[in-house]
Amino acid sequence: MAIKSETKTLQLTFVDGANKNVSYSVSNPKAGLKKETVDAAAKAIVDAKIFATTDGGNLAALKSSQIVTRKVETLE
Repeated sequence: MAIKSETKTLQLTFVDGANKNVSYSVSNPKAGLKKETVDAAAKAIVDAKIFATTDGGNLAALKSSQIVTRKVETLE
């Protein structure tokens, strides 16, 4: 089998003021991201209140972050 493609996605899960989960995905994150860097960026997002939730509230805090790698292999 040959790997046809490999993609990485940074998945961020925040909680809002109603304690509901709100998720965002970032395609092709920078290689070698550290938890501290992601946490600082997430804090800036929360502090700036640039994303509103469906009920009109704001994000309250970062709940979790992870990098997901997806590989697609061709069958030969």
